[in-house]
Amino acid sequence: MERRTALFVDFDNIFGALCNLSPEAAEAFIAEPGVWLEWMARRVGVRSNEVPSSGEAPPRRILLRRCYLNPNGSLVLPSGERVFFGSFRSNLVLAGFQVTDCPPLTRGGKTSADMVLVMDVLDALGHATRFDEFVLMSSDADFTPVLQRLRAHDRRTSVVAIGNAAEAYQAAADEVIGSEDFLKGALGGLQAYSSAAQEQRSASSGTRKMTAGSSAQDGAVDPSEVREAILSAVLEELEQSPSPLHLGPLGNRLRARLGQQVLSTSYGGAGSLTRLLATAGDPRIQCISGGGAGGAWVYDPSRHKIEIKGLSPAEEGASL
Repeated sequence: MERRTALFVDFDNIFGALCNLSPEAAEAFIAEPGVWLEWMARRVGVRSNEVPSSGEAPPRRILLRRCYLNPNGSLVLPSGERVFFGSFRSNLVLAGFQVTDCPPLTRGGKTSADMVLVMDVLDALGHATRFDEFVLMSSDADFTPVLQRLRAHDRRTSVVAIGNAAEAYQAAADEVIGSEDFLKGALGGLQAYSSAAQEQRSASSGTRKMTAGSSAQDGAVDPSEVREAILSAVLEELEQSPSPLHLGPLGNRLRARLGQQVLSTSYGGAGSLTRLLATAGDPRIQCISGGGAGGAWVYDPSRHKIEIKGLSPAEEGASL
């Protein structure tokens, strides 16, 4: 009994809200979308009548994944660096998203993302696949009318709301995933994210730098040292595992083990864990693409047989 789910992401909105809350969390969000997709697929629903007698909630199958972004949009980080949303497209596509460009339509920079998202949601009501659940990701509270329309069609609704919008959605949605739940559960569970969420509530100046470079208290960190530490930890796990490693949970374990330096150096300068492993140049570390929410796996050809359902035998190499 799986929930057939359609996911709609208001990217500019959600990414900007994450940057305001914790730039490091925003980096984790776009670096490895497969991590939070997998977390969402496994997350237990809040309705008691959805939980069978075994005590396990039905998992989600995120069949439709739509993301709406302004390809020319950008954001200036607290460090002064400007990041452009268009550069994130490849990461989203690799995670199975259909990316819809929503450039500005007015001199003020207003895009049509909200309108296009709502039209696609309503179109999905008539899809040949009857979606059991619709999930919206946005920090705006102006999607309440479409949530009410979905409820009238007897569809379950969930909202990932970063910031104050969570309260506005409580009555309109069946499930609301707030900032702290998403930071802790979906983005690796780093204590730094939780601390940043606390700082955001008390003072808007509590943001941190997202890109390469560590915090003042940690001192300078050499990205090459972080890279070697990550690869060493991956090789250690490969030696101990009888089967290939799923990149989503592996990324969580690496960030918990090695700490903030993983994200502060952007995976040793590689930009993402997937790209780091694909360019490692070690024959014991090979990546392959996979079906489902997770995205990819890593394995040692000398030890592991590729027998995972949904995987492609072709190595992704530098294309990851």
